Amino acid sequence: MADVIKRACFVLFAVMVYGAAGAWLSSVVPAGAEAEPADLQIETRDAIDAFFAAVLSGEPDKVAAVLAPEFQIQRADGSHYDAKAYPDSILPIIAEVPVIQDLVVSATGDSVVATYVVNVNETLDGSVVEANAPRMTVFRKEGGTWLVVAHANFAGIER
Repeated sequence: MADVIKRACFVLFAVMVYGAAGAWLSSVVPAGAEAEPADLQIETRDAIDAFFAAVLSGEPDKVAAVLAPEFQIQRADGSHYDAKAYPDSILPIIAEVPVIQDLVVSATGDSVVATYVVNVNETLDGSVVEANAPRMTVFRKEGGTWLVVAHANFAGIER
């Protein structure tokens, strides 16, 4: 009888742990999202870092090199640019490549959509951009390189 009680307690404990893990995971991964392989998470994080590094450089040629021809950006101030205009626009001044937090990646084929939060020291045309804010970046892989198709910055601007 003691063995039956021990097994029942073990099963009850396992169900409780599994349920708690499932509840925690559902709070981390948005509803309807599928977990992507860790290597895709790393590749996407590297692609985001490359985009920020190009912008941080302030060099139009480096920015243009990471953009897909169909690129569009919606900036925090409401302005928007395409691949031809963005590299020569007033680029934000970023102190250092920001740390990416809360990265969620979804992918199909050679396309990746990434939502994330960054905490960044940034100014745009002399105005301070909200430091801790969400972003969305869409990438397309071409010839082994992730190109930025679209980017949205949801930070506020201090005026």
